[in-house]
Order: sequence, then structure tokens, then C-alpha cells
Amino acid sequence: MTARATAYAALAERVIAFPDLHRRVIDRTGLSDRDARLANAIDHQVTLRWLTLQALIEPHLRDSWQGLKPVVRAALLGGSAQLLLMDRIPDHAVLNETVEWIKAGSQPRAAGLVNAVLRRICDLRKGRIEQADPDRPDIVLRSDGSGIELTKPMFSKDASTRLQQQSSCPAALFEHWQKSYDESETRRLALHGITDAPLIITAADCDDLDSMTDPHELPGFRVVRSGHGIREVIQACPGTLVQDPASADPVRATIGLEFDCILDMCAGRGTKTRLLSKHHPKSRIIATDIDRKLIDDLKSSTADCSNVEVCSFGRFENLLGAVDLLVLDVPCSNTAVLARRPEARYRFTPEAISDLVGRQRQIMADALPLLSPSGRILYATCSLDPQENQEQAGWLEHWHRFKIESERMLMPRSLPGDPATSYHDGSYHALLAR
Repeated sequence: MTARATAYAALAERVIAFPDLHRRVIDRTGLSDRDARLANAIDHQVTLRWLTLQALIEPHLRDSWQGLKPVVRAALLGGSAQLLLMDRIPDHAVLNETVEWIKAGSQPRAAGLVNAVLRRICDLRKGRIEQADPDRPDIVLRSDGSGIELTKPMFSKDASTRLQQQSSCPAALFEHWQKSYDESETRRLALHGITDAPLIITAADCDDLDSMTDPHELPGFRVVRSGHGIREVIQACPGTLVQDPASADPVRATIGLEFDCILDMCAGRGTKTRLLSKHHPKSRIIATDIDRKLIDDLKSSTADCSNVEVCSFGRFENLLGAVDLLVLDVPCSNTAVLARRPEARYRFTPEAISDLVGRQRQIMADALPLLSPSGRILYATCSLDPQENQEQAGWLEHWHRFKIESERMLMPRSLPGDPATSYHDGSYHALLAR
């Protein structure tokens, strides 16, 4: 399997599932590190700019987009992403390998179609522009702020539709934001969603990191420079944690408070758990997650945290009335982290939000008996939606007699082309006490 064949096979599965996309790791079996990076990059760029690419491909089709077989759509999306959004990839390599993959697969008769459409995509390119204007219908905006000027306008004349195409923002999500934010903020959120999200770390002072990282604008964080990976960084400074400032923000609300027992109930892979351990070294911290597949990762990531215990979800009988801080970083829509979780934008619907709100409340209600008489709740999401955020904190106030001690909505920051050192995701948290 080549890098492109691996990426296209994965994309064909995504096409079948679309718009119900979720995070996935491409099977790297048989690939060199270089090829694995290319396969992941193709998959990422397609997922990030699905609707942008579709808007550029569809005008060249005789039949409807939905009428094409999944493998054909995967080849067109993957090939177009390389031709328009990725650097240092020869056109002939993209065209030849993509057409050969189609010929060798289940749709060999579609090879001519794929070849013709990708060649038309090549012919559309007029040249690269260092600072692109997303309002121009004849420019493909790229994540680094540059753009590809086209030989003719390909995006909508309508400003709102054009922004949705350029930012690959589904209409349901865009219209939802319009109800909550003004025009300027809606535009900013849409464009933030296609920004290059840098690798951000927290680490103790370590001179060896100076050659690989730059200080973030927010104290305590550093941005890993392009060309360096997390393995290299951890080798230089073993105490390094991968963490965006927005992810760390909820835990900072607990600094200075003392807890005998902390339960991190939706711990995922343990990023917040490790931060809790750092700021509350005298506390007993129990970490778990309802997703059993994450438990092994959680154990591994917290192995060096002496005050952390990892348990299976639901094994809480001995904790009834004993938890002083209940950390509920609940499953959410991920709308505050779309640059890192691009697949989440396509799943967004009002019905999905309603279902999430119900799940979040059930998690909270099931966990409340674990709190001690003076226990607190740290409720957190990586969502921008008031239904998942402020309204949930209000629900705890109204129905369970809690009071909000502190609350913060951190909006995501940075647009295509902005310095990596200014980037951060968004998050919400509320600290509540009885």
C-alpha cells in the first residue's frame, strides 16, 4: 500500500459515513514514517476542507456528486486536496497514482472521469497568493493565510454561501452561530475552523526546548516549531504535556482550593487528570471514562502521577458522599475546537445538540450522589453552544441548588495566517458549590 492508496481507502469509508464523521487513526501498516505522514495529511486536509473541495469539483461533473461511487468521490477529494492545499507534491504523482488506484479497484471505468476532473482542477490554478482574501470568489483560501488564485470564479456570489464554502462550514452550524453571534464573530469562528492548529505544550523550564519551541503569548505554554515532533520534544524534556491553553483553563479555576478526593469522571486520555495531579499533589485523584477503549491510554498517561488511580467506569460504590471535586469534562459538540477536530462540524444539527444536552444532564445527575456535603463540581466542555454551557450550569443551579462560584467562556483565537504563538482553542467551564 502506498501513502495515497492508504489515504484514499480511508477516505472512501469517510465518504460512506459522511456527515457522521468521527476521529480516526489511519492504519499505518506497511508505511514508512514519511508515507504515514503523507497519508495522514491527505486525510486531514480533506476532512478540514470537505465542502470547499466539493464546491470546486461539482461544476466539472456531468452527474450529481451523490451519484458517484464512494471510491470515486474519495479519489476526487484526495487528489484535489493535494493539488490545491498541499505543497511540494508533483502534479504527475497525484494524477498517476490516483488514476491507477481507481483502475485497480472496484470502479476501473471511472478512471477517465477522475483523470479529467483532476486535470481541470490543475488547469484552474493561476498562481499562489501569499495573503488571500476569502471574500474573492476566484481564490482558494489555505490554512496558513495564503491562497491559490483561480482562472475564474468558482465560489458563490452570495457572501454568506461563499464563506461557508471557503471555511467548509455546514449551513446548519453557520446559521446556528448567526443566532448567537453578530456577523463579524460568526465570520471569525468560521475562518478559525480552518486555521493551522499548532502543537502546544506545557513544560518545566528546559533549555533543550529553546531550539524546538517558541513561547506562547499566554504564560506557561510553548508552541512546537514546524519540523519537530512530540516524541523529540518529550525526549528533550520528559515532563512535557501536550495541552492547549483552553483545555487547561478549567483546571486553573481550582488552583488554591484543597480537596481530599477528586473524581475525574470523563478523563479521556488523561490530559486534565495530569494537570489536576500537578496542581493538587496532596489529593487522591480517581480517573475514569465511559469509553473502555481509553482506559489503557489513561493508565499509561498517568503512570507517573503517584496520586492518580484509574478505575473502570461505574465502580464508584465506595465513593458515595466522598468526592470533594467532581470533574465533569462531558462529551460535547466540539464546536470550540474545530481546527483540531474538523470532523465534528459535519455532525452538527439542532437534534444532535438536544441529544447531547440530555446525555450531559444524565451524566451530571448520576454523579451527584458521589459528592461530599461540601463538594464542588467543575463542569467543562469544548463547545461554544450556550445549551451545552451556561444553560447546563443554570440547570444545576435551578434543580440541584448549586451556586456558580466562577464561570468562563474562552473563545477560540487565531485566523489563517496569524502567528502560531497566538493560537488557542475555545472552552467553557463553571465551578459550582452547594
